[in-house]
Amino acid sequence: MNAFIVRPFGVKKNIDFDAVDRDLISAALTELNIVGRTTAEITHAGNIRADMFQLLLTADLVIADISIHNANVFYELGVRHALRDKKTFLLRASIDEVPFDLKTDRYLSYDPATPGDTVPALLKGLRATIASDQADSPVFAMVPGLPVQDVSRFVIVPAKFREEVDQAFENKTGRRSSTPRC
Repeated sequence: MNAFIVRPFGVKKNIDFDAVDRDLISAALTELNIVGRTTAEITHAGNIRADMFQLLLTADLVIADISIHNANVFYELGVRHALRDKKTFLLRASIDEVPFDLKTDRYLSYDPATPGDTVPALLKGLRATIASDQADSPVFAMVPGLPVQDVSRFVIVPAKFREEVDQAFENKTGRRSSTPRC
């Protein structure tokens, strides 16, 4: 299973979001053997927004920290809600008022001074979210009939792997693969 974390970076409003990530979010994901983290870990050239959209669409689980009014966090959460119907988990330190459009959503609260204390509760919440087949996207909940995307259509297969599959196909059949070269 892979995850994508949507969160502020650095210290903002007296919360060290890097520590929250390390002591709470990453600790829980490591315990659950879930890979993937934030766009900060992407080190190759290119457009970071393209990577962000890809991760928001293809991640099995998205964890969003809505502690403060961070435009990037809310933008990415909105994109996730528009693209995927389930497995989005919200958490927050209760320091800012929750924006009106998220007031009815469930979220896990943590103490920003000791975020690691909330790991057991986060583990419980993540396990329940992963096991659930219930839609948590307000977009899908309020737009009846909106089709859920087949995420496998958007997973990018590494070029080297595609080349090896094509070569194996050619070696076995004596003809070239008709696999599209995306």
